[in-house]
Amino acid sequence: MEKYIWTIICLLMMGIFLLLGLLFALLKEKACMLISGYNFKTAEERKDYDEERLSRDMRNFLFVCGGIFLLGGIAAFLWGIVCFWISLIVWLIYFFKNVHMDDEKAFGKYRL
Repeated sequence: MEKYIWTIICLLMMGIFLLLGLLFALLKEKACMLISGYNFKTAEERKDYDEERLSRDMRNFLFVCGGIFLLGGIAAFLWGIVCFWISLIVWLIYFFKNVHMDDEKAFGKYRL
């Protein structure tokens, strides 16, 4: 019974990330306003950035996060709770590798 709980948690996380990824896929450049830090930039500052590429990269990031939790959910169902924790650690490493607090480091590669 316990492995079902961890499987459900993984699949819920996967669903959240996939829905957010679909939001970026459907809204394209308009979804950039959902990115923390970027939404505080003025309209004049946002003209200097490639919003299409920014949205595409965020979509891909969210889909990979969803994929990590999908694989973790399947593995947790088959082999138990250890796989849930492994998928969470893999996601945390991927998350902290790709998320930056410095504005220039986060958005610098998207400047036109």
